[in-house]
Amino acid sequence: MPDWSAMFVPELQVAEVVLRGTIMYLFLVLVMRFLLKREGGDINIADLVVVVAVVDGAQPAFSGDAQSITESMIFVLTIIFWAWMLNWVSYRFRPLRFLTMSPPLMLVEDGRLCRANMRRALMTRDELMQQLREEGVEDLALVRHAMMEGDGRISVVRRKE
Repeated sequence: MPDWSAMFVPELQVAEVVLRGTIMYLFLVLVMRFLLKREGGDINIADLVVVVAVVDGAQPAFSGDAQSITESMIFVLTIIFWAWMLNWVSYRFRPLRFLTMSPPLMLVEDGRLCRANMRRALMTRDELMQQLREEGVEDLALVRHAMMEGDGRISVVRRKE
């Protein structure tokens, strides 16, 4: 017979579950937004944080570990709320867009490497050349601009021939 009380009655106060979810979500977004720009690839960092946090928050409810289903549900809803709120705030208030979107970073300008920006992006010349070759460019002289976009991808604008 299932222990209905253990399954649905939270062991922690609801406010504590919400606060824990809020703190961890904001911490993960900030860490991934500012430290892991290149690692995001095609996935939006905020979306990746939501998926990881939701899976982690829901896992105890699936496995029956020391949390009630209610606590897990509150935690997951807290994560989804903060993801929505962060997107809404950055959409409505332009100065806060840096929270969800990285500005593009110039890596090549008029065929010349922007070495300071490459250091900021922790990108070597070989890595950049690989990315350029994937875009069909084999010579830096053919590049007007190459930029690392906010999601870590490289976009290339070729010189007019």
